[in-house]
Amino acid sequence: MTSSKQKNNLISVTIGGVQTDVIIDSGSDTNIIDEKLWTKMKEKKIKCTTRKFSQLRYQAGANQTTAEFIVIREKVEAFLSRDTATTLRVLKIGLDVQSVSAVTSERDNIKEEIVKEFGPLFKGFGKLKDSQVKLEVDPNVKPVAQPVRRTPFGLREKVEANIRELVDKDIIEAVEKPTPWVSPIVIVPKPNNDIRLTVDMRRVNEAVMRERHPIPTVDELLQDMAESRVFSKLDLKLGYHQCELHPDSRDITTFVTHCGLYRYKRLVMGINAASEIYQHKIQRVVQGIPGVANLSDDIIIHAPDAKQHDERLRQALQRLQDAGLTLNVDKCKLRKSEIDFMGHRLTSKGINPAIAKVEAVRNAREPETVSEVRSFLGLVNFCARFIPNFATLTEPLRNLTRKNQPFVFGPEQQAAFESLKDALASAHTLGYYDPKAQVITDASPFGVAGILVQKQTGGPRVISYASRCLTDVERRYSQTEKEALAIVWACEKFHPYIYGLSFDLLTDHKPLQIIYGPRSKPSARIERWVYTYNVIYIPGKENIADSLSRLLQSSTTSPSVLAEEAEAHVHFIASSATPNAVTAKEIDQAASEDDELQAVRQCLETGRWENCDKLYVAVSPELCTAGNLVLRGSRIIVPKKLRPRILALAHEGHLGIVGTKQNLRTKVWWPGMEKAAEKYCKSCHGCQLVSRPNPPEPVRSSKLPSGPWEDIAIDFLGPLPSGHSVLVVIDYYSRYYEVAIMKSTTSEKTVDALKIIFARHGLPLTIHSDNGPQFISETFAEYMRDIGAEHIRVTPRWPQANGEVERQNQSLVKRMKIAQAEKKHWQDEVLKYIAVYRATPHPSTGSSPAELLFNRQIRTKLPQLKLFSDCDQDVRDRDAEKKGFSKMYADDKRNAKASDVNLGDTVLLRQEATGKSDTPLHPEPYEVIEKAGSKVTVQTPSGAVYSRNSSFVKKYQERDDDKTLGEEEKPSDKTLGEEEKPLGEEEKPPDKIPTRPTRIRAAPKKLEDYVVKLK
Repeated sequence: MTSSKQKNNLISVTIGGVQTDVIIDSGSDTNIIDEKLWTKMKEKKIKCTTRKFSQLRYQAGANQTTAEFIVIREKVEAFLSRDTATTLRVLKIGLDVQSVSAVTSERDNIKEEIVKEFGPLFKGFGKLKDSQVKLEVDPNVKPVAQPVRRTPFGLREKVEANIRELVDKDIIEAVEKPTPWVSPIVIVPKPNNDIRLTVDMRRVNEAVMRERHPIPTVDELLQDMAESRVFSKLDLKLGYHQCELHPDSRDITTFVTHCGLYRYKRLVMGINAASEIYQHKIQRVVQGIPGVANLSDDIIIHAPDAKQHDERLRQALQRLQDAGLTLNVDKCKLRKSEIDFMGHRLTSKGINPAIAKVEAVRNAREPETVSEVRSFLGLVNFCARFIPNFATLTEPLRNLTRKNQPFVFGPEQQAAFESLKDALASAHTLGYYDPKAQVITDASPFGVAGILVQKQTGGPRVISYASRCLTDVERRYSQTEKEALAIVWACEKFHPYIYGLSFDLLTDHKPLQIIYGPRSKPSARIERWVYTYNVIYIPGKENIADSLSRLLQSSTTSPSVLAEEAEAHVHFIASSATPNAVTAKEIDQAASEDDELQAVRQCLETGRWENCDKLYVAVSPELCTAGNLVLRGSRIIVPKKLRPRILALAHEGHLGIVGTKQNLRTKVWWPGMEKAAEKYCKSCHGCQLVSRPNPPEPVRSSKLPSGPWEDIAIDFLGPLPSGHSVLVVIDYYSRYYEVAIMKSTTSEKTVDALKIIFARHGLPLTIHSDNGPQFISETFAEYMRDIGAEHIRVTPRWPQANGEVERQNQSLVKRMKIAQAEKKHWQDEVLKYIAVYRATPHPSTGSSPAELLFNRQIRTKLPQLKLFSDCDQDVRDRDAEKKGFSKMYADDKRNAKASDVNLGDTVLLRQEATGKSDTPLHPEPYEVIEKAGSKVTVQTPSGAVYSRNSSFVKKYQERDDDKTLGEEEKPSDKTLGEEEKPLGEEEKPPDKIPTRPTRIRAAPKKLEDYVVKLK
């Protein structure tokens, strides 16, 4: 209503979008309009007959309601009933606090009385007593001193005036000393040609640690106002600045202007922790007073009547005055029947959006970009709780904000834009929350909705509306699942209101009354719900949430149309769940020939499941049919014939086990699908090639030899930068070792060096070595036969098998590096280390290597007594204990586990990758022909033999269909570039096709004499 007229008892109102004059009939309970007025209305979708209709909007000024009316064919004056006129506040019956002139006069004078009674509260600029704010600063954040931002000459006088005012009010002070923190100012123009001076605190906020005090929401404050009729709002003058900063927290607020450096003495709004600190401080001042609460610097007082209100108001004012705070008298609203608070209009009848919010929406221009659409949606979303069917109205605009959606603001979007404006202009008045509330839910094929209502004498009163569109996935749910989703979503939406209470859940879907009823055995998920509820079934025509969920559907849809839509929905599921490489015709044909699925179809038709597979019986409530297809919810049950193809399609691109299962779960199902997918992925040849190699086997501790110098190990260290190599020889019993520094490492030179060492200590029974060229030559083999020693070569590419000598090599390298760092001769330093080592007790045996080898202690530079003892048994006990601890530590560190590779298995062999695209394992499978401990010997179909540690091989998972390949389809061994080698000959792993040009590497011709070839 733009103007209210009292001529001839008429008043101007807007009905259904048409402005007209009506007569208020205080003795009638019926609203009446004539057919002529009806034809002018926008909402003209119902045939006009003399009967009752509902949901027509009435508006008078800022007040609006929805009421029932009667349309009369004859020309009559429009009449407003008593209830409708009272709701629109154009008729008042009886007396209340705002209808008595005496009370009105008293309300007008209340501010003068309060200002006079609490004079200091409205004078000057206050400061919270006995309280200082100390900001916690992260010491790990480095302070930042930012440069000054130049102030335009035209604004300098205004900036200087602002600074003088802040200094006079003791809010800021000049800085006269060095400071690590400096922030620039930001000048914000105001509508009255003035400016607001702010500080850019973004870099400061990176260091300030928030205190995380909770800030109440508007809904939490509104729930206590159910019985309130009188309201007041207090505004603290320059709120944040009334909290003093601790001296230690002032430097971080330093800012720079053209006038110099200043820092804040009071709390400043730009600090990230300021709002929660300030909320906590003021909350402590007013807490404990009934009907008094604050949200930032706004304090609201409410009460059922004027007497209680004034008592609470004076208590709050006294608290604020005692705390040293001051109020802005011009912004304080005292003893009002209606008041604006945080974007809401609070009245004795209920809650409306604030007039400023409504005007901002009504004055908004048509969006021209996606960003402007988002801004508009953000503006109206604040008022979503007041608008039924909000999700429906906003859907065309939300579509514009989706990714990759072209921006076309067409007629549909224009209609939605205007509808949102009209809906907000006629927004419903919502009631205050009452603990005796009900949640009403509904779902349609396109959306879910919920309404929080409370029972009242005149009928249910709406507390809040809520609705949303379904996602593409949710639209494929069954109707029962959608209705259940509506309940879950509505409970989560209204959680602050219903948590901890026993409430009624009203739904028009009867199966949910059984599923969520007390006699059902709910799933574990439902049992864990934190809500206490009672599900009540109501017919659809009585469900007021029904219209909110039916986004774009007409309410006059016939049952036949609904049946067609349901059938189309099922076929949509069947078509959308069909894999791209398998046509619907193929699936339908295969299903018709599948005996298992035909049996399931028969069970669905007869309802008898006695002879059906138990896996189908378990999911029988979810099964339905579409043609020859059988569906489980929104997934196709795949016939047996097509399951291998479906597995191949799901694993396309070599997804892992989890990804393949997830890919299948979205569209298809059959009994045992999960295990079949897992088996298929594990037997994929390509996935096995790039899978993680086997972990090493647990450490196998070697038995201590029966005596010294029986079992030895040899190895070469080098070549060193000097060109030398070091032959290291170590005794497994005593850990005594010898070294020979050599210029040449040929087989002959190696044998010569060993002859010297063996002449000193005697001939060993067993010699361990790696597969170096010196040790696999015929010269070395002949020497071994000559001295009668057994030569044992460790597994190729597994130096850990010769661990004792490898460990000593590391010790020697360490001493060489120390010698180099100290500018000493490395050979002298190595000999010194060896001498000390031989005389030092070994941690494994407890005796020195020399003592165990010679049965005496050798003399060193340290003084000693001559002691002799038979320590063989002690050595063996300590050695076994040390090896046990070492084995436990090594196995745990390497996650070692026993190898599952056995003789005759097909395995994949680890290869040395030369390019980023190389797989960790060689593509060609091998057969295990020998296994000795952790050493595994494998052979290719062409006869090439390789020995490796068990961690280099991985058992190959073969598929049944792989065995049907013809010989011509299997890869040829000739691509390996290897000649056939007899068992025991250790060479490099199979060659690979190089990814870039490389020079050919081959042994010198002179070494051909040492290559043994067996024909």
